[in-house]
Amino acid sequence: MALTLLVVSMEEGGGTLSGQSVPLTLAIVLLSQGASFRAGAITLSIVPLFLMFLLVWLIAWLTKVLSGSPKAYVTGLLLWVAIMWVFTQNVAVILEDPIWLVMVKTAIVFTVGFLCGALPQSKLMKRCVAFIRDNISDRLAIALKLGFTNTIALLLGYLTIGFITVMVWVVTNQSAMVRVFHLANMQTGSRIMTTICTLAWLPNLCLWAISWLFGSGFTIGDLASFTLWNDHAAGLPAVPIFAIFPQAVSNDILRVCFISIPLVCGFLIGAVELFLPRCFAIGAGKPEEPVNIGRIIGQFIYPILSFFLTSALMALLMNILFGLSSGALGQHRLAHVGVDSAASSRVVCLPTALGFSFAWLLSVVVVAMVFAMRLFFGYLRAQGKTNANENDGADDNSDIGNAVSTASTTSASSAATGSTPEDETEIP
Repeated sequence: MALTLLVVSMEEGGGTLSGQSVPLTLAIVLLSQGASFRAGAITLSIVPLFLMFLLVWLIAWLTKVLSGSPKAYVTGLLLWVAIMWVFTQNVAVILEDPIWLVMVKTAIVFTVGFLCGALPQSKLMKRCVAFIRDNISDRLAIALKLGFTNTIALLLGYLTIGFITVMVWVVTNQSAMVRVFHLANMQTGSRIMTTICTLAWLPNLCLWAISWLFGSGFTIGDLASFTLWNDHAAGLPAVPIFAIFPQAVSNDILRVCFISIPLVCGFLIGAVELFLPRCFAIGAGKPEEPVNIGRIIGQFIYPILSFFLTSALMALLMNILFGLSSGALGQHRLAHVGVDSAASSRVVCLPTALGFSFAWLLSVVVVAMVFAMRLFFGYLRAQGKTNANENDGADDNSDIGNAVSTASTTSASSAATGSTPEDETEIP
């Protein structure tokens, strides 16, 4: 912050701003924990999620290095809240939230960081793992494990997709950002430092990009709205980051492809896990084994539990992240900047859950087709055996008829010559 203010004051002229570096840094630390503030006509409540993640990581690392005991949590929480209270007394801006609410928000951030550092090594976690191994079946344990693993994988995957989308925005709209720099008369050093400071809100932009890519979009107050179908913008302030925001996509096929990404991701993950031997290993069993209806039906229940757990966790986490990524830049026309958390979570989580459902239905159809083919070929084999037996029986009856016919002919011949069969067999 001191370097940024120094470079800006040197390039833009005017009095030095370095004296404001400490108060502004304190304000940014509080903002990183959800405490909004007002400076003149600007009201800033958009949490820089990158700095929040760094704070949580710092607390978690200190917890691992020092101690994760309950006493350490209590003393650490009191110390952290006390430090944040000192920050509130030395900021150069007006805090929008009351002091008690700021303290509650900072306590929540500390608690999350402490749990991230303490739980993996705690005795409670080891007892839970031992309890699961001793009292829960292997298939249920696999279902729960895959539910949590899928949630983390999907969350990281969607954030990566959002990051790639933001990079595409930057590349395609860099000329517009350069024009905004020119309009604001910003020199090279100020441009570099402003861009570096903007990285604190990079996860926010990634979440907005996810919402835009999957069909919901985001708004800049009452001044602009960006979706795949429109890019209405009028009277935006000369903020460089606003210049990278995207235009509408005119290609219908491309829009359908973008919206289908979460559906495809859910379907692929579900299909792989359903048939993978190390996961659910859905199958119809060997043909020579007797059919166990209970086992066949039971193997489809655990995937439902796993997919439901993933969908529920994704809905919870995406709502929280989308809510944290949005905020205000003013009190009137810029009172809400960002996404609608409910609508954005719906376009992400609902198609993902549908993808899981389609994969599960596909597994049911595949297993049913296997049983149907087995019954069909078994019926053909049975028909073949029946026809073979009938042919054998017909051959036997033909042999008997031929023998009877031969005997009758022989008798008639003997009667005509006046001899008997015994006489004909005598050797002269």
